Amino acid sequence: MAEVGLGTYTNVPGYVSPDWERKLPLFTNWDELELSDRVLKMALASPQTEPPPYAEHVYEGILYTNWMPRESLEAMKTFEIRDDDVVLVSYPKSGVNWMFEIVRRILDENKENSVLTGPEFHYHGQRPCHVQLRERPSPRLMYTHLPFQLAPPGLTTPVNKVKVIVVLRNPKDVCVSWYYFAKKNQELKAEGTWEQYTEKFLDGKVICGGHLDNVMGWWQMKDDPHFLFVKYEDMNKDFRSSVKTIAAFLEKELTDEHLALILNSCRLESMRKTLEESGTWRKDIVRKGIVGDWKNHFSAEESARFDQKYRERMAGTGLEFDFE
Repeated sequence: MAEVGLGTYTNVPGYVSPDWERKLPLFTNWDELELSDRVLKMALASPQTEPPPYAEHVYEGILYTNWMPRESLEAMKTFEIRDDDVVLVSYPKSGVNWMFEIVRRILDENKENSVLTGPEFHYHGQRPCHVQLRERPSPRLMYTHLPFQLAPPGLTTPVNKVKVIVVLRNPKDVCVSWYYFAKKNQELKAEGTWEQYTEKFLDGKVICGGHLDNVMGWWQMKDDPHFLFVKYEDMNKDFRSSVKTIAAFLEKELTDEHLALILNSCRLESMRKTLEESGTWRKDIVRKGIVGDWKNHFSAEESARFDQKYRERMAGTGLEFDFE
């Protein structure tokens, strides 16, 4: 079978070709991808009920899987954010699943919100998630991994009572967690060494693009009252205070009993057990969940490269990460 590369997608409507596309992706074995170039172009360019077998594509210069197909990403331009929506925002592996469990227990009112759903996704055998969410009754709880520039307008220019919680996590632990998740996930078919992955991660050439670009894009909303920024590390250090802060932002008063229930059921150890027994894709979400595991993986040189890049980009922004 002829090699299929990202360069073959350039005739797909709306495709923007980055200079680095022919070097991507690190985690795709193209010899195993049983799709012809013509079929893949049609699959990416045309609406469909079921996504094609796993593939990767580039949209607006960012690498995505076909769990986030082109048509769903395009649909974000007109996806409506309702007045009473609660939206969780994070770069992958930053703690959004943890935050979801906390928030849905704080809200404690809509069974529809027991399923973690992001509007940009489209999973095998299901309708696009943005279609499902449009039909979901209010109030809705959803999440997104999208960068600021690709998010629905109702998130980038919020009005009325919409509430957005952005979960931040230090990039070194995110890199470690993302690497192991990709290795373990059967569809991602992760290949390559740790050293290769850290280089790709730092250059933003991994699924969902650059961590730093994603974080800095959302950080511009730090002073907007519709937004609450929560650090993963702070949740680890003082879980009780974090839950109270989140509840206050959501304008929900917690009884002592309700607070105790959340603290018990949403601690990382409790969550890990629940997710492992779920039998769903979420069973692999929690690996260690600790702060500082990056020290067991990063060389001094790798750590210094991360420090330099993040220090340069974050200077003067008021944003800092905790690494231990």
